[in-house]
Amino acid sequence: MDKSQREFLLILSYLYIRYGKYDEALLLHRGLHEFFQNDSEILIGLSASLYFTSRPLEAIQHLEKLDGVEMSGQMEKLFFLLRSHVTWSVGRDSDARSDLIRYLGLEEKEIRAHEARGGKEVEDFLA
Repeated sequence: MDKSQREFLLILSYLYIRYGKYDEALLLHRGLHEFFQNDSEILIGLSASLYFTSRPLEAIQHLEKLDGVEMSGQMEKLFFLLRSHVTWSVGRDSDARSDLIRYLGLEEKEIRAHEARGGKEVEDFLA
């Protein structure tokens, strides 16, 4: 599978999630995971699909593979937000709270950087 095929299937899987076709998204993510086992974007997508199909413990297993892995800013934010939801759903409130705090810290850092580059004020950005 080449890069453009991977990208197309990832976009399709995210559209499936967006429109509530979670089983279809899970099928695509599982297939992609067979080809790209250590791809952070695919692991996050697979974890989201598992979470949305009521498989939070499996989702956690895949998210744990990403602990300490370097990711882009957007992927890192998505990772912490998703992991906070998944861990909260299985009763790990403390872990969920920590991940949500990490997510919010990254979000604030991004907003401050945008503001420092001459962008809108924080209040305008959040509106």
